[in-house]
Amino acid sequence: MYIQSYYYGKIPIEMWEFMAYGVAIFLVWVFSGIITRKRLSVHPEYRFFRYGLWAKILGGLGFGLIYIFYYGGGDTVAYYQTAYAFCELFYHDTGTFVETFFGEASKEAVSVFSEKTGHPLHSIYFNDQTRFVMKCLVPIMLLTGKSYFLTTLLISIGSYWGIWRLYLTFVSHFPQYARNLAIGILFMPSVVFWGSGILKDSFTLTATCFFLSEINNVILRKKAWWKSALVIIIASWMIISIKPYIFLILLPGALVWMFYTYIKTIRNRLFRYSVLPLIYVIIIGGSYFLLTSLGDQFGKFSVDQALQTAVVTQQDLKQEYYQGSSFDIGSFEPTIMGVLSKFPQATVAGLFRPFVWESNNVIMLLSGVENFFILFITVWVLVQLRWSWIKKMISDYPILLCSVVFSVLFGFMIGLTTSNFGALVRFKIPLVPMYMATMLILFSKVESFKIVKGQKKWFVG
Repeated sequence: MYIQSYYYGKIPIEMWEFMAYGVAIFLVWVFSGIITRKRLSVHPEYRFFRYGLWAKILGGLGFGLIYIFYYGGGDTVAYYQTAYAFCELFYHDTGTFVETFFGEASKEAVSVFSEKTGHPLHSIYFNDQTRFVMKCLVPIMLLTGKSYFLTTLLISIGSYWGIWRLYLTFVSHFPQYARNLAIGILFMPSVVFWGSGILKDSFTLTATCFFLSEINNVILRKKAWWKSALVIIIASWMIISIKPYIFLILLPGALVWMFYTYIKTIRNRLFRYSVLPLIYVIIIGGSYFLLTSLGDQFGKFSVDQALQTAVVTQQDLKQEYYQGSSFDIGSFEPTIMGVLSKFPQATVAGLFRPFVWESNNVIMLLSGVENFFILFITVWVLVQLRWSWIKKMISDYPILLCSVVFSVLFGFMIGLTTSNFGALVRFKIPLVPMYMATMLILFSKVESFKIVKGQKKWFVG
C-alpha cells in the first residue's frame, strides 16, 4: 500500500504502521473504558463517550481511505506531503529545520530542501492559513513516525476532545436531553467525516468547540478565569490563523451569550429591558472595534474587505472547473444592501443544502440525507411549537441564543460566499453541532408543551 504524492511519487505504508495502529486502537479502547467507568456513576452522559470516540476514529479512517485510495489525493495528501518534507528535514538537519519551521516563508527557505528531504508543496507552504495547518501537523507526524493513518488517529482523538467538551457544555444546561444532544453534537455524519482527518476543518472545529466551552466556564465561573482565558486566546489564535471568517461570527455570538447571561440576573424587568439596547450597541461596537483592530490578521476577511471578498469567492467557486457541483444564489453587489438582499437564499443554502436531489456522488448523497434530517427537525419545530414559545425558550437560555446567532449568521456567510457543494459541506461543520443541539432541544420541548399527543416519542432524552 502507498500514498500517491506529487514530489515523492509513492510513499509506502509500511507493515509497522498496521501493527502500531492496532496497538493504538487497543490502548484507546482500554483507556476510554476506564474513563467511562470512572465517570458514568456520577455523569450519566458518559454512556455516549466511547460511542462518540469510535465514531470519530472511524470517520478519520474512512476519510483517509476514501481520499487516498478512491480520489487519489486531495488537500489531505497535500498537507501530509508538505509536513513530511519538514519531518525529513528535521531528521537530516535539525538546526536548519528549526530556522525554517519558525521562520517566514520565502524562496530562500524552500532552497534548504533537497531530493533527500523532498520539497513542500508551494500551494501549502506559501499560504499563511495552510502553512499554519502544516506546522500543527509536523509535531504530530514526528510523534507518529510520519505515518499518515497514525497521525489521522491522533487528530481524530484530539478533535473528539473538543467536540466532547462542547457536548458537556450543552449537557450542563440541559442534562435531561443528553441523548438528543449526543445525536446532534457527537454523531452528525458530516462532522464525524470532515472533522476527523488531516484537514483545516478538524483544527478549526476543535478550536471552536474549546472556545465555546471555555466561554461557558467563564460565565459559570467553573474554574480560575485565567485558565479559561488562556484557552480562549489559544483557540482564537488558531481560528484566526486558519479560517478567520469563523471568528468574525463566533465573537459576536459569544458576546451575546455573555452579556445576555448577566442581563438575566437583573431582577427589575423595566431596567432589564431598558438596558438591552445599550448592551446590543456595546456588542456591535465592541465587535467592530476588535475586528477592525485585528484587520492585519484577518487579511482579505478584514471588515473593510469582507464584502468584496464575499463577491470574489462566490464567483470563483461556481466556475466550470468544479465539475458540476456548483450552485448559484445569484449575483450581488459588494455593499451591505446587496449582501442583505441574498439573506434568505444564502441562509437556506448554508443550513440545508445540498438537498438530496442535488447530490451527484455518494458523499454528497450522504450529506443530502443529513441535510434532509436537519430540515425535517427544523420544520417540525416551527410547525409544532408556537413562535412565542420558541422565543421564550431561546431567551431563557443564553447558550441557545448564542447558538442561534452563530448558526444563522454562519450559515448566511458560507451560503453567500460558497457556490460549490464540495466546499459547502466542509465549511458548514462548525455550525452543525450548534444548530442541531438547539433544534433537538426544541424538538424535545414538543413533549413538554404537550402539543403532540399520543405520538411516538422520537429522540426524547
